[in-house]
Amino acid sequence: ANVPIMTGCNNFCAYCVVPYVREREISRPAEEIIQEVKNLIRNGYKEIWLLGQNVNSYYTLIRSNKGMVKINFPKLLKIINDIPGKFWMRFTSSHPKDFSDELINAMAECKKVTPYLNLPIQSGNNKILKAMNRRYNVADYKNKIKELRKKIPDICLSTDIIVGFPGETKKQFENTAQLFRDVKYDMAYINKYSPRTGTAAAKLKDNISTAEKKRREKILTEILKATALKKNKKIIGKETIVLIDSNKSDNWSGKNEHYKTVQIKSNKNLLGKFVKVKIIEALVWSLKGEIIYE
Repeated sequence: ANVPIMTGCNNFCAYCVVPYVREREISRPAEEIIQEVKNLIRNGYKEIWLLGQNVNSYYTLIRSNKGMVKINFPKLLKIINDIPGKFWMRFTSSHPKDFSDELINAMAECKKVTPYLNLPIQSGNNKILKAMNRRYNVADYKNKIKELRKKIPDICLSTDIIVGFPGETKKQFENTAQLFRDVKYDMAYINKYSPRTGTAAAKLKDNISTAEKKRREKILTEILKATALKKNKKIIGKETIVLIDSNKSDNWSGKNEHYKTVQIKSNKNLLGKFVKVKIIEALVWSLKGEIIYE
């Protein structure tokens, strides 16, 4: 189940139209979110996604016996984590500039928060990040990744990338390719830049050819494929929990706690179940396993 916790955005990234069409950030009341999640768990939902354009900046007040108490996103995670029931919790999306040590610690402490995170970098070059109005630099980002892996050693990471942002040189793009080699993502969502009417970037000359954007996309994809396959091969022989969500002729698939797709064969009805699986084969974008028990 998807549970929106806020709407709008205050960041005004140069390429993004969201602040103009959804306006400023508004956080939902914490009591409302908590009650919605409780109802979902009672009704059998096993995976809860907390959604917001920038969940990290969630902020509201909640009434307690000590008066009004501030609830930020890490505190909201802890409250939901304490709701009885067997379920997973995931969230998206996160802005690196607001990704705090408090949030990293909350992720590490909350057992129902799965060890997976999408943390968009968008570019591996500081000049392009500034032109995008992202308000962090590559060193800041890498430090957050380092801290995440220190506190949550088995965390799987994905990111979002834009190639061919106006003015991005081949050398600047190579900084992004090197970032991919350094961080070693499990997954990445790579997009070729295209202008959005009304945004700051739309006023810039879209001076990177379509062919060059495709070339850059291919380079990043090849780095990602090599990294993803190498990481997946390390999982062979290990056990993992999979939440089954689809089936085709006794070929079941679902996501494990690290948000990797796992395929298994069974003639039983496994839909919506947590299944313990041993990984027997690694592919680039998925894993194959056999059931240990359901």
